[in-house]
Amino acid sequence: MDPAKLLDILGNENRRKIIQLLANRPCYVSEISGRLGVGPKAIISHLNLLEQAGLIEYSVDEQRRKYFNIANNMRLEVLVSPYSYTVALHDIALDREKKGEPPAAEEKEASAREESSFFFLKLNSRLQELKTRQEELAQMQQRLQVEYTELMDRCLESIEELAKNSVECELLFELLKSETTLAALCYNLRLHPSIINANLLDLSERGFIEYSIKNNQHYWKLCETGVENK
Repeated sequence: MDPAKLLDILGNENRRKIIQLLANRPCYVSEISGRLGVGPKAIISHLNLLEQAGLIEYSVDEQRRKYFNIANNMRLEVLVSPYSYTVALHDIALDREKKGEPPAAEEKEASAREESSFFFLKLNSRLQELKTRQEELAQMQQRLQVEYTELMDRCLESIEELAKNSVECELLFELLKSETTLAALCYNLRLHPSIINANLLDLSERGFIEYSIKNNQHYWKLCETGVENK
């Protein structure tokens, strides 16, 4: 699913509360309605939207009641900084075979082991280890984002010194983020192709940028070696 659409879906407070509730245990409509203080009709509407998004699913019990639960293991990331805005959705596939989970013939034996207090404490120890590693990873991502922002600041200062005009500044900034096409540059900068193309050619002649051809299109990018080798 488009991560931006998923972000819109989760922008509703009641839908977020439903997800939080189902993350604890499966629930049926009347339970969710009672816990959240929202009418069943509205809850059903929210559940249908979450189900269509692939976030939840349901099973039917002996009394023909629908029990809803979280369907997927995923991570939604939103990055906002002075130089970027990205929304990314990552599906986290669980490979039960590679995790070493027992085949059906060994399920009874595994269940017996899991009931022991020793096994439970061992699982908890592993869980705490993973939590610590997650926190370390989050701290590393924060440090990388700080360094990225600082480098972008320095790049912008350099661009202002190297560029001949404001159009070149904008072009170099766009290409600093990623390689792109003439059409995309015209769209992003709202400038006529002739103006963009003239500045691209001038920057290319001065050794700042170059292009490669992919699918019969010119993709412009910053030169890796820069002007020092010119």
